[in-house]
This record gives sequence, structure tokens and C-alpha cells, in this order.
Amino acid sequence: MVADLLAEAAGLMLIGMIAVFTFLCLLVLLLKLMSYSIQRFFPVKVADKVTRVEQSASDGVSPAVVAAISAAVHQYRQQQ
Repeated sequence: MVADLLAEAAGLMLIGMIAVFTFLCLLVLLLKLMSYSIQRFFPVKVADKVTRVEQSASDGVSPAVVAAISAAVHQYRQQQ
């Protein structure tokens, strides 16, 4: 009796695993087909190289930002 139930459970498990594996294979195949068809009928246009905006000569932090940070630290330390 127990052996029959185990055999039936193994059969159902095998059928379920085959069904899931088949579904996943079909899903991958359909996604690849969709990707190929979209790339074929709607190609991506290659953008022109964008000229890089050069930063100013001084790559450091602006003096206004340094002053604001210093004032914030000073105020925080006075509150402590």
C-alpha cells in the first residue's frame, strides 16, 4: 500500500517536473523569438557620439559649498 502511494507520488512528481521544464523551455524560446523579431523590425538607431562637457579647470569644490559646510559643522558643534 505504501509502495503504491510512493510510486504514484513519484509519477506525479515526474509529470509535474516535465511539464514545468517544457513550459520554461517554451518560454525561453518565445522570448528569444520575440527579441529577434523586435530587433529585426524595429532596429535601434545608433546615437551619435555625444561630445563630453568638460568641467571647469578647477575640479575642486566651490568656495560657497565649503563655506556652507563649515557653517553647518560649526552650528552643529555649538549645539552639542
